[in-house]
Amino acid sequence: MALSVEIKKPDQLSGAEEALWADFRGANPALYSPYFHLGYTQLLGKLRNDAHVLIVSRDGVSRAFLPFQASFNSNGKVGFARPIGAPMTDYHGFICAPDTEFDVLEAFKLAGFGAFHFAAIVEQKGLLDRYAKNQSACTMADLTAGASAWRDARDSSYRRHLKSHRRRVRKAEELGERRFEFKSDDQDVFDQLINWKKQKFVETGKYDVLSADWTMSLLDALWTQTPTDGLCAEMHAMYFGDQLAAVDFGLTDGNTFHSWMVGYNNDFQHLSPGIQLLEALIDQAEVFGYARIDLGEGIDGYKRHYASEPIQVSSGFIAATGPAAALSKIYGAAETFGEKKLGGLGRLPGKARRRYAQIRACEPRFGGRAKAMFEAVANLGK
Repeated sequence: MALSVEIKKPDQLSGAEEALWADFRGANPALYSPYFHLGYTQLLGKLRNDAHVLIVSRDGVSRAFLPFQASFNSNGKVGFARPIGAPMTDYHGFICAPDTEFDVLEAFKLAGFGAFHFAAIVEQKGLLDRYAKNQSACTMADLTAGASAWRDARDSSYRRHLKSHRRRVRKAEELGERRFEFKSDDQDVFDQLINWKKQKFVETGKYDVLSADWTMSLLDALWTQTPTDGLCAEMHAMYFGDQLAAVDFGLTDGNTFHSWMVGYNNDFQHLSPGIQLLEALIDQAEVFGYARIDLGEGIDGYKRHYASEPIQVSSGFIAATGPAAALSKIYGAAETFGEKKLGGLGRLPGKARRRYAQIRACEPRFGGRAKAMFEAVANLGK
């Protein structure tokens, strides 16, 4: 059966293709995240001129969509491609039916891709899993049966965690009544959240992804726009008395709330204000229509108490053709050798490459990338 591909800008999809996208997402449980909502891809298409959609067809019938970003050379070829919206987009993957199978490498070669580097790709057997270098679990709380039923199903570790949480709540109430502003539209609260996040970037030495114009425009648009088919960003805030304690800014399609950015007042760190706000959101989930609260990749630390579904994501690359493919193979071999033979020091090349990929995804200008990479190299040990 013949495989064919087409590349379009997100706003060039036909009505039939938009309907097919929605059908694929509705039929495929792996695509529950609001990051797979068509409106999210189309918004990124308005903010970035390198945003595209790869359409994979077999015998003239569309089988899958892949949102990606890349620049094309004069021959219409792509060097390095990456998932759309990286590093702001927490989950990536093909929009397709759950039983879809095709040769991804062949599709990328037909599309003129040199290499496709991915992170946080949702596992779909038979597509990208064979190219995965690393896999990690994610934290998603399935609240379909309600908060009480979800808590009842937690293990003894969570119950001990909840006991500690209640002690911290009592301590917090000594500072003043706990007050929640769910679905807040307060600009001052939003600005404070951004300031908290930027302070964290400075403290950790990580690249400030919010320094790029398009990333802030993305957050602003999702927060202030009228929801499109339920897609928007919602912000929830908690106060201890009159003092802002924590903020959770998340992406939602009306069914899943993906906790995107969480910030808190460092003066209250000992009271775990982020967890207090999260527990309050779990209590309010049914009111807001949240069947799931997703905390993204990783189950370390406090997250392990909230993971109730076995969600996995992968990172790696596909070397398709040309110089980009050759370079990707060299990088991949060097990173594998370093990680296996050189211990902690051997992980630095991979760390540097990932930081550069993050910077390149955010910074359109060479000067901006060079400056950010210089700072990133200086902070590699952090």
